[in-house]
Amino acid sequence: MNEARQRHPLVPLSILRLKGPAAANTSQVIAMAGFYSTFFFITLYMQDVLGFSPMRAGSAYVPVVLMVAISAGTGTGLIPRTGTRPLMVTGALIAAGGVYWLSRLPVHGHYWTDLFPGLLIMAFGLGGVFVGVQTAANAGVPPSVAGLAGALINASTQVGAALGLAVLSAVAAARTNALLAVHAAATAGFHRALLAGAVFLVATALIALRATNTRGEPTSEISGVLTDEAPLDAAGSGRTQPGISKRRAP
Repeated sequence: MNEARQRHPLVPLSILRLKGPAAANTSQVIAMAGFYSTFFFITLYMQDVLGFSPMRAGSAYVPVVLMVAISAGTGTGLIPRTGTRPLMVTGALIAAGGVYWLSRLPVHGHYWTDLFPGLLIMAFGLGGVFVGVQTAANAGVPPSVAGLAGALINASTQVGAALGLAVLSAVAAARTNALLAVHAAATAGFHRALLAGAVFLVATALIALRATNTRGEPTSEISGVLTDEAPLDAAGSGRTQPGISKRRAP
């Protein structure tokens, strides 16, 4: 509330009226709610159900990191041709498929046959989501608030991770408490939480349909949006920054 009354707020709420940052940040919150929670529950499954040591469980994610890097590199090359929206939507749906695979893990599972395929599918989709969201988050944002746009997408990552873990932990605990056998109950709880994570990623794809389909080129979308809340110039005079007009051009 205090920020809303300031002439030059730290976070001008008018930035959320830009279609690119608003849709991108919403997509990031929902995507991270499903993605980070998946890592949490898969780690518990590997250690508590399969009996992996912490070192072995951590090493199991090395292929995931490599696949995200490969997918992100591929997605970066596709953005100039397809734009960010197809990348975000397709990536979220692929990641949802991988998490759905993981939601069907058996009690006596094996890494290479039960975990590895789902983790790679999820990682391949998420590489595209990461690149698309980061690019869309800066669509139509003037240089004067580019730092703010970058900070908002990072904040959305943290909010999504915390929100998703809280919600899906409750889902898993409710399912586990309803069953009796220890390992079977834990695995069933993980199933329910991971299935909810897959739903979150599908929701990300739907939200991403509303995102600006930028190909990385500058846009004029910001004209007339960040007006009354323009940041101070280098001299601290509060003058409107270059490139931000006081009113929309006719």
